[in-house]
Amino acid sequence: MITSKAKTFRNVIYTSLTKGATLVCVAVTASVVARNLSPSDYGVVGFAYIIIVFLSHFSDVGVGSAAIRRPNLDGNSLQTAFTLKIILGCGAFVAAFLIAPFAHHFFNHPATGNVVRILAFDFLVNTVGFMSMVTLTREQNFKALVIPGIAGAVARSILAVTLILCGWKYWAVVFADVGANLATAIALQLARKIRIHFHFDWEVAREYLRFGTPLLAGGLLVFLIFNMDNFIVGNRLGSAKLGYYALAFNWGSFMCGLLYDTVNNVLFPAFSAIQNDTAAMRRWYLKTIDLVGFVAVVANTALLANVHWFLTTFLGKGTGKWLPAQTALEILCIYGIIRVITEPVGNCIMARGGTKLLLQANALAGAIELPLILLVLHTGNLGLIAAAVLVAYAAQAFIFVPYLRREFSIRFRDLIAQLWPVIPALVGGYVITSLLPDWFGGTFFTLACRGLFTASVVALIHGLCTRFRCFHEAGGMISQNLARVRA
Repeated sequence: MITSKAKTFRNVIYTSLTKGATLVCVAVTASVVARNLSPSDYGVVGFAYIIIVFLSHFSDVGVGSAAIRRPNLDGNSLQTAFTLKIILGCGAFVAAFLIAPFAHHFFNHPATGNVVRILAFDFLVNTVGFMSMVTLTREQNFKALVIPGIAGAVARSILAVTLILCGWKYWAVVFADVGANLATAIALQLARKIRIHFHFDWEVAREYLRFGTPLLAGGLLVFLIFNMDNFIVGNRLGSAKLGYYALAFNWGSFMCGLLYDTVNNVLFPAFSAIQNDTAAMRRWYLKTIDLVGFVAVVANTALLANVHWFLTTFLGKGTGKWLPAQTALEILCIYGIIRVITEPVGNCIMARGGTKLLLQANALAGAIELPLILLVLHTGNLGLIAAAVLVAYAAQAFIFVPYLRREFSIRFRDLIAQLWPVIPALVGGYVITSLLPDWFGGTFFTLACRGLFTASVVALIHGLCTRFRCFHEAGGMISQNLARVRA
């Protein structure tokens, strides 16, 4: 595999097109869903997803990443990965049906079991485009992945909005999820037609599982970190509280998911191609955290500074329906920035085969998060629970910082040199936005203006602190690609 800055930048642009369309669809869908579902209904889907996300780790076990990273991937090796994926997916599907009858014991809602059963079909649907996804990602052909990504986003939005307006309540979200995954899988198969054929080589399968088993263990710990709070809130505080917290977590970490799909998914095959060139990986990593830190602080500060109007105007249709989620969402906006900055190191670790280190980092976070949540749970304060999640996730720095110094000679002061402008940009954007009048945000238009104002202030402060290096870097790569196109 060959990689370059220009090629990686083009791939980020292609992925950004997909995520731009996704963002529009999510905005429309989220507004309709939040306005028409009660916090309790929102909590039902959120709890069912906890079970499905847990089983999803067993339905993959890092097989896709192992195949992408493999130096040589012939037809038999790809088919072995596909066959293994089928076996694991079917196992997860059966497990979901076995668990479903007992789901109501953990979450007191009669529909929980049936929601789990429907969502379990995702395990089967996701196998359809598996070989195409692995092949295109391995080739770093993200241009071909644009249509499948947009197809899934559009399908999800159309299905969810239509079914919500037809009165399907939380079932609209459930069936929209399965339909969107099916649309994506079919579009992937059309983007790169690969004949479905089963083959199983025990030697290759063992290689995949050796790589993936630590990822499975780490993934389960990540699951605990990201869902332990949801599970405990739903089980102890009820469906309405879970609905508030799930909404806060989803929006606080929304930029994390967007940047992960846009940047980090592009970086993994790129880092895999240069995994033995530590100097190149060092340069790429530092530039990556600089750029994603800038994007994250602009987006999450825009949400943080305007969270009251976002919950009332955008999601609440002028009411205070979702205001109990405000404090948790404000804290999780900070968590989202930290998570965005932290996640690129995972690509470096995986590209160099150090999956056990990810397991250690996730174990540390899980060991800190559980006692902290249990300590504050009796208060029923969602803000304190969100703060516990933030502290636990940030603790992974005690694992990652020594790794970066050891592997890439990246010292703590190198990280600070890249990231310190995030703090004055966040504080400045928040404080200056707070000077705007309270009535400015009561409509969709004025809320959008508030968000753009905050984003502009944050971008300006960050740019002044860094001499606009992010803009210069992006501008240089755009010029390089335009020159290539003209040539």
